[in-house]
Amino acid sequence: MFTSPSVRVRRRPTAQQSRAEVSSSDSAAPKQTLKRSINASTMQNAATLPANSAEFGQQQDQDDTGYSAAQSSLHKKQAVEPKRPVWLAPFVQRVHEPRVTEDISEPEKPSTLQQKKDSEDVPIFGASAASGRMGLAAENVKPVRGTEADTLQTTDHILLRGDKHAVFDVAAFPDAVRRQLGSIDPESVPIAAGLSSESSFAFVATPTTCLVWSYDNASSVMGGVYRLAMPDPDDATDFAAPLVALVSVGDIQSDVGVLACSATGQLRFWDRVAFGLGGTDRFHSRDLDLPDASDRCVQISESFAGLFVVATAKGYLFQVSLQDAQGNIELTAHCLSRSAGARTGMLSRMSSLLGGSQIVAAAADSSDALVSMAGGGRTEIRHSRELYVLTRQRLAKWVVSRAHPERFMYSMDIVTALAQAAAQRLGMDVDVGVYDIATTRSGDVCVLAGLQGLQSGGREQLAVCILRSSRVSTEPDVVGLWSLRYAPDAELSQSGPSCPRLVLPEGGPSMFVVLRTAVIGLMVPTAGALFEEVISFRAEDSILGISTAPRFPYVQHESSESNLVLMCAGTGVLQVCIEVGKIISAVTSAGVDTGADADDGEIRTNSAAWPSLGTRIGKAPRASSPEREYQTQIEQAVFFRFGNDHNPLLFTIKSQATGVDSALETAALRVSQSILDNTSHFIVDRLDLGSHLNERLRRTRAVMQFIADSGLASKISRETRVQLCAHSEKLAAAVALWTYQNDVWAAKRGAAAQLLDNLVASFLESAGLQTRDSLRMFFRQHVAAIGDVLVFMQRNLAALRRALDDSESGRRDSQLVSYEANRVVVGALQAAFVYRFQNATLYDIDGSSESNGAFERWTEHPAIVDLLVQRLEGSYRLCREISGQHCASVYERIVATTLPSDEDPSDASRSLAIFDDAVSISHPSLPDAAESDSSEEARMRLISDDPYVSSLALLRETIDQVGPLANLCFRVFVDRITYLQATGSSEAHVLVCRYDAVRPRYLLCLVPLARASVAFRLAEEYHDLASLVTLVFTTERSNAAIYLRKYVERFGRDFADTLFAYYEKRQAWASLLNAQDSSFDVWLKEYVEKRTERDPHGLVAQIGWIHDVKMNDFSAAATKLARAGRDSAEVDQARTMLSLSKLAFVAAECQDGARNEVHARLEDALEMCEVQENLSQYLMAIVRSNRSHAAEISWRRRDDVSDKKAVLDAAMLTTTPEIRHERPALYIVYNELVRCIWNGRMLSVEDLVDALTFPDNMPATDSALASCSSDDAEQCNALIRERYSLAIDILSRASISLSEQTREAALKTIWRRVFLKDDWSGIRKRLGGNVPDSELRAELARTHLHTVLESCLATRELSHPDWYLLPADVFAAADLDYLVSARLAPRFASEPDAGSGWQPLTFTTVPALNKDYGEEDSRLRAAIKCGLDSYYAEVLRTVTDQVNQCRLSADADASDMDAASSASTEALDVEDEDVRMESD
Repeated sequence: MFTSPSVRVRRRPTAQQSRAEVSSSDSAAPKQTLKRSINASTMQNAATLPANSAEFGQQQDQDDTGYSAAQSSLHKKQAVEPKRPVWLAPFVQRVHEPRVTEDISEPEKPSTLQQKKDSEDVPIFGASAASGRMGLAAENVKPVRGTEADTLQTTDHILLRGDKHAVFDVAAFPDAVRRQLGSIDPESVPIAAGLSSESSFAFVATPTTCLVWSYDNASSVMGGVYRLAMPDPDDATDFAAPLVALVSVGDIQSDVGVLACSATGQLRFWDRVAFGLGGTDRFHSRDLDLPDASDRCVQISESFAGLFVVATAKGYLFQVSLQDAQGNIELTAHCLSRSAGARTGMLSRMSSLLGGSQIVAAAADSSDALVSMAGGGRTEIRHSRELYVLTRQRLAKWVVSRAHPERFMYSMDIVTALAQAAAQRLGMDVDVGVYDIATTRSGDVCVLAGLQGLQSGGREQLAVCILRSSRVSTEPDVVGLWSLRYAPDAELSQSGPSCPRLVLPEGGPSMFVVLRTAVIGLMVPTAGALFEEVISFRAEDSILGISTAPRFPYVQHESSESNLVLMCAGTGVLQVCIEVGKIISAVTSAGVDTGADADDGEIRTNSAAWPSLGTRIGKAPRASSPEREYQTQIEQAVFFRFGNDHNPLLFTIKSQATGVDSALETAALRVSQSILDNTSHFIVDRLDLGSHLNERLRRTRAVMQFIADSGLASKISRETRVQLCAHSEKLAAAVALWTYQNDVWAAKRGAAAQLLDNLVASFLESAGLQTRDSLRMFFRQHVAAIGDVLVFMQRNLAALRRALDDSESGRRDSQLVSYEANRVVVGALQAAFVYRFQNATLYDIDGSSESNGAFERWTEHPAIVDLLVQRLEGSYRLCREISGQHCASVYERIVATTLPSDEDPSDASRSLAIFDDAVSISHPSLPDAAESDSSEEARMRLISDDPYVSSLALLRETIDQVGPLANLCFRVFVDRITYLQATGSSEAHVLVCRYDAVRPRYLLCLVPLARASVAFRLAEEYHDLASLVTLVFTTERSNAAIYLRKYVERFGRDFADTLFAYYEKRQAWASLLNAQDSSFDVWLKEYVEKRTERDPHGLVAQIGWIHDVKMNDFSAAATKLARAGRDSAEVDQARTMLSLSKLAFVAAECQDGARNEVHARLEDALEMCEVQENLSQYLMAIVRSNRSHAAEISWRRRDDVSDKKAVLDAAMLTTTPEIRHERPALYIVYNELVRCIWNGRMLSVEDLVDALTFPDNMPATDSALASCSSDDAEQCNALIRERYSLAIDILSRASISLSEQTREAALKTIWRRVFLKDDWSGIRKRLGGNVPDSELRAELARTHLHTVLESCLATRELSHPDWYLLPADVFAAADLDYLVSARLAPRFASEPDAGSGWQPLTFTTVPALNKDYGEEDSRLRAAIKCGLDSYYAEVLRTVTDQVNQCRLSADADASDMDAASSASTEALDVEDEDVRMESD
């Protein structure tokens, strides 16, 4: 694991842990989620710096050797470890090869600047790379987090940490440097930057100025910024950034030297910047005298201690020395040349004077240019180093030395060699471009190249190429090539800021490819890339410079870490670390086949089996799964990006999947679940559990935030988003519960306050988990089960309260336990819902996304629904219990209130809820909402606000809990119903019914609790319009109009319909029809039309015409009135309705055809009312004429005994004893018809037909009708004379509204009783002998049949034969099922029908009715045997002739009148003509 950069920068002498210890800690058992120990070694990081210079110098001496005390300890422990893996052999110095080796037999002459002597070739001007290396820690501990206010930003300045790599924030820019960079436009002013990890100094240079500072302020005596003037600053034609190299000053860590070179070759050297006697103005200068005036210096490289090489764009090399042979400061320079041989000393200098040497540029031609340089290892020549020069086409090798002439070894076409090797192995032509060069510890050459296939034309791909030669002067061969997975987005360049750089710290095996906005960390052995990690930077934090590669000799031991120090434009100095030891251990344990020979370590690649472009040679290790890669990227962003806005790293994630990416979903859920369960290795346990929970909550949210910011929200399904949101919701609930528990502990309550603690302990114990601190264990490791804890609490709460109710003090504790349970439930669920609603847009799980599928949330579980309903009911009962003892006003209100679903069989007065039909009448004393909320608070005068002290305070707190509980309950119901409906579950309907019963109950229960305002808000939120209307008329009666108008404006049509239904239910017709709002008119009309369509004969249909008249829709009013008149049970009401309908019809403007049809129907309906009224008057006249006293007969007094007697008298007076005896059942039916007529009840068409045709004794009674007007008396007598034809006429007019069966049965009944009215046997006897025709016609003319036919044909003009039947066709047997079972049998009920007005016919049965109809058929058969058929034919013929003769006479009279009229007109015309002639 990694330690703080501050520890490494300050170089504290802390002992390092061995690699064996690191491995053992990594392989230890998984960490416990309950308690994570805070390693004590973390606290050691606060150790102070060395107190005196001697100690500081001792530490610096250790750094100069490349080994610190801790590294020596590590080296000793590694001595007993097994032999290193075979694949590491190429990276270890191979002394058995006949090539350049270390020459350690000749000690180098010490310099005056040297501070110590050693057998090694120690650098003169500074310590080795090991001294400044900010390595990964040996301490295997997690970094300690910062303050609670900044938990996402760690005090260790870790910007990124993976399994095997990390990025640290080392130091920020000083203010002067920040101002300098802020004033420069990078597009117009070139900038050069770099730093030295050995001396901990950095620089930023422009063409005119170079700023140098120490970024390790802790070890720097003077931490200022030094401004140096660059050479040749006024040359505008070569406005380029200078070449700057930092030179270490021996073991003095607080100072540094600076070597600068302008593009034109002007050199300046400051041997000391901080402690120089002359300050920054004291420097050494020299001119390189470039051979080509158009050439420019482009690179500077330190090849040896105090020896630099400056290269130009055309490839000229200049060796720059900073000291003379005696070690004194002297700036010298000369151009490297290809000498004829390896001369030394005087011969070499003479050869140069005589022209024996040749200065040749490294560039092959004008198109070629220098790309990079790299220093190599030592050679067999003392104080010599290899130098590799890379141009765009060639690779050259030199040997440079401080004491000997340079030697040119070879120059090869590197591009051609790489292209041939790639073509041979890849099987395709490839364009090759080279970008940088570096050397490994073993002497191999690494070239960073770019490959691009000519045929595919794809994007350029970076590759690392390994070259090796058997001897120092032999051209190397390509022995390895690995392409990188990372493909740069921007176009690369072989020079300038866009040129990638290759860095091999300590010669490998790790390496870094540095781009402008990315760093690629690699471990590339011969068998494949064991490790490749890309670290991206934001565009505004591009990389300005990197630390220079350390000088040889490399550290000859296995380094556990590899480091790269770099400078970012917006942040400062950063460090990238790779944990080499961990990678090696992982590869060794995995047994990766490297393809190398164990004997000599040589690489043998199979040229026939090279993979295609973009893959690796040999058996590369298996790539990590997409889930693992996604998980790593998400973890790094979640733990290192969010909360640190100054992090220069760019955290991105990409997905190439089409649609939902299952790998991304799995990774996101794993990261979120690990945070929820506290198993993520990035989370450090804290003693402050509240801050710990808040941190976990923020990080779970960051998982979805990162995915959304990356534009991949659509790549994860809605189910996954719901799960991610659920993880955060549970942590939010945990934070709320922990806050609640802290408040409880702070208040030091009684046993009831420990409810949560005790229940959690019981819950964990039931799951087989026991610990000393159950509550903390739960919140650390088991937050995912928070819903189960709430349900567990409710299931055990009843038993707990029963156990406490045994004593007075126990009852008090029982009430407090219920109160605390409410606090737990409300606190947890409310926090979860608040988080859900606040982040609905982030997770995209609002109602608009339901069409994508529904998934059950943890708050929608049926157990949570039951929990909330039980808590609501328990809270209401608790309020009643407490108020019964301590607050009479609230108790009286509760007792007087019957809520919906309340059942109390013992109290009949409470059978209806007060919020039902008659609320304002039954309980007018209930105050309005505003009055109740304030008055009850005034009545509950609290002695103390503490519910543990005051019962009134407990009552008030419990009342306040009902509203939030109801809100949560309704929300859970709504979510559960939505889920069930989306899944098509059959339980949805059941739950909807339950919700419709629960919601109004607990909304309205808030009124007696003096929380009507809360009820209003909840009813508005959950769109319970019915309860809202009830609340308005119950609690705000004085302001009802204002509230109704407000809600109509808010809810519109829905609220209006609910209000109309409220009025209709309570039959408040005046309020319904007297709406003053114009918008109500349209809605009310639509509501009435709906109700009329649903129930055409209901009350709304009967009174809807009033609103139609108000809206001037007379046509609709006429239709409704006509229907109401036909449906009316009262004759006078029906007559009124039909008359109004006729008036509305006249007022309406409609088509003539429609007017005639409607008018005809109205006339028919009015005639039926008139017939029934006349029949009623006739019956009353019959009864009055037969009574001894002249008492006035009263109508419609159904309970009056005398009135019942009059009905019986009317029935008996209009029938003969014979018919009452022969047809008793039908007589009982007739008796009931008479009762309905007497009471003014409206009869149906069939009943009216029976009332007219059944009685056989209805004589004219002029004397009885004397009290009536002459017109009324005449109408009554006409009714009696023509009652049979009138029945046929009524049936013909109403036939359009009757079924065929009803019409046929009624017509048969009429004609059957017409035929039975005459004595056909007596007629046959009288006409049996020799009777003249005149007597025959006179006898038949006296029959009732003749009268009926004459009335039907002549008077009523009923068409023949539609309404005429033969005697053989009118038997009742064919229609008995309808007449008896369908029509009359329903009237033989045990209970009266309030709608029809019929009384139960208990004196007759169905068989009796069948017998009566059978009696009629028997009499009809007897009549037919007496010649009824022939008599009927004769009477019909006679009547028809008479009618036709009358019609002919009428037509003749009409013709005569027309002729007379014409003659009169002609006479007038003649007279007028005569008058005109006389006037002329």
